[in-house]
Amino acid sequence: MVHTNKKYIVFSLLTILIFSFLILLGPVGFFRHGYYANEIEVKSLAKNDLTGEYDLAAGDYETVFTPNSKYMTGFEVYLKNVQENEHGELQFIITDNNGTVIDSETVELSKVKSDSWYKIYTHAKFKTGNQYTLTISAENCGVCPHLQLVTSAHISNEIISGNALVSIAYKKPTFTVGNKILIGFFAISLWLIVLSMILGKDQKKSVKTIGFCGILVVILSWNYFYNSIDNKNDDYALFQIDSETLNTGVVYANKAGSYYSPDNVLEYGLGRYININGDYYGFANPYLSDDDWINGFSKNESSVIIGNNAYSSKVAVIGNKLKFSNGEIFEITNVTNDGKNIAIQLNGGILSEEKNGSLNSAIFLDGEGNELPKGYLSPYVSQYGLQGKVFRMAYGLLHNSEGVIRLSQLACTMLLSITVICICFMIWKKYNLLLATCFFATFWLSSWVVNFARNLYWVEFTWFIPMAVGLFCAWKLENRRNRIISYILAFISILIKCLCGYEYISTIMMGLITFLLVDFVSAIAAKDKQKVKQLSITILTIGTCALLGFIVAMCMHAQLRGNGEILKGIEIIFKNDVLRRTSGANLNDFYDNLWPSMNASVWEVVCKYFHFSTEIITGIPGSLFIVMVIIPIMVFVHDYSVKSISIENVALYIITFITSISWLVLAKSHSYIHTHISYVLWYFGFVQVCFYIILNKFIEVIGKLRMEKSK
Repeated sequence: MVHTNKKYIVFSLLTILIFSFLILLGPVGFFRHGYYANEIEVKSLAKNDLTGEYDLAAGDYETVFTPNSKYMTGFEVYLKNVQENEHGELQFIITDNNGTVIDSETVELSKVKSDSWYKIYTHAKFKTGNQYTLTISAENCGVCPHLQLVTSAHISNEIISGNALVSIAYKKPTFTVGNKILIGFFAISLWLIVLSMILGKDQKKSVKTIGFCGILVVILSWNYFYNSIDNKNDDYALFQIDSETLNTGVVYANKAGSYYSPDNVLEYGLGRYININGDYYGFANPYLSDDDWINGFSKNESSVIIGNNAYSSKVAVIGNKLKFSNGEIFEITNVTNDGKNIAIQLNGGILSEEKNGSLNSAIFLDGEGNELPKGYLSPYVSQYGLQGKVFRMAYGLLHNSEGVIRLSQLACTMLLSITVICICFMIWKKYNLLLATCFFATFWLSSWVVNFARNLYWVEFTWFIPMAVGLFCAWKLENRRNRIISYILAFISILIKCLCGYEYISTIMMGLITFLLVDFVSAIAAKDKQKVKQLSITILTIGTCALLGFIVAMCMHAQLRGNGEILKGIEIIFKNDVLRRTSGANLNDFYDNLWPSMNASVWEVVCKYFHFSTEIITGIPGSLFIVMVIIPIMVFVHDYSVKSISIENVALYIITFITSISWLVLAKSHSYIHTHISYVLWYFGFVQVCFYIILNKFIEVIGKLRMEKSK
């Protein structure tokens, strides 16, 4: 009884501690730090932006401000004419709307430098939206300091009255929203483990397992979201950002305010945003610079040059106007389009980036001077784009472009982490802890898996959900109800994957039946006819459900591609998308830059992927990949010679190998070109199984040596 009471006391204390921390982390926003203000570099301001100085000898200076956040921690004042060895004081007083002093500070002028910002710290409590008055005065001065006066364009938005340079400072959150979500998830998982202390035997095990799995999800998600382990993974920051902007293009289009688009742009989920700078790929495109042009501006005449695209060809027409960031407006008098670039002749003098600002900030106007749309959103028609439709819904709810992107990326990483943990858990239950550990470590430490994890175009978690479904079916094969659930989930998971793109679909569908096929081979070897029959029916059924998911997704896509005619759409998809990625295409139907990939043999393509350009996982160089592939074969040969071969291990090795290379073979042309992404295919079980076979044999040998030594 005493022991039970102690457990409840410990549980209660830890519960209070954990949930108090969560409240401080979330709603209260307790964890904040620093002193952050928007300091203007005064020396870089133009002379006409400096409107004079306020001499504090003339009297007190007052300014009214409204904090943007309750976490105001002080303010900065730009001071001039501060004399050396001056012994006077500056006094700062903050009063509220009622005239009540809420904070004040006196500063000795001997501690203040001239022509610089001076920081004042405050511990007063401020309310967002309330007005406060700051009074600045100088006392006991021989020569009083001055405040710098500027135009309203350089006054911070918190300042309601007054034009002296004053900047409000705030504390920033110690943790980002992503940090808070992951830390909160970790804390709740930890609490579940604590909760298991007071539960009964049956519930205790389940709740404790869920808690540990939650912690593992956070460990994976943190690495997927921040690349916190592999410092050599230089590709992470910009990996496939060009593909991701097909999803986020709608954000940039909406930020621009108005844009052109074809009628069917909203039918597809993905789109490429195009503006004066060209197709947006997540970074700015350079403007032409050569003997005649510099950053898009002509060196010799009133002319600019921009890339030819769907947007520029629409707005760069004679009679329209071009407005630059310095306010100057010029009429377009002539346009020359060579197919690659558009040279725009204007009715003014020679222009330059220094005088007129970057072309990125230039705006097209019509002949009447009305602002034209700033971009063009072109639909991406090679897939249905379900991920884009979901992202648009999230953006419509939150209306915070950068916040939506980061939260969506975090959601992708957490969904992948949950999927991986489900796979590892079921492998542990069905096979053993070592194989589960190999899967976890590989998914955790592979730079390829990490790089894809947060990408909003690739939505990597959709690749591995079918594998989890097939593994669940193999694990619970004897239960008819679970098999039926698996069939339904197979259809749904493949449908969702195909609606998000067809890339790697053969490998993904093979991943669905990988573990069922391993069991099938093992059953044949064991001559278990009943199980062979059951597995044959199961594999055929789950494969049919997956194929139906693919067909439904194809029909949904084809309806869009064929403008309502499904058969026509399928024909277009086959001719324009399938043939250029596979084999059997007529070279005359495609651009010559695709010919080498179409002419390449399957052998040539597969051989490419045995030469890793990265580490296999963190700490293991890619040059060892071939060695890692060969060692299991040597293990099998040895085990066969001593009649101790594991058919299950052989089946795992062969079937995961076939799973990985299936896309390399079937989508030969795509794989030939996309070596910068397709190494990830090896991580659909093959790398994990290679590690497992090597480690399993190593542990077996060590065990035998110890036994012999102990005799």
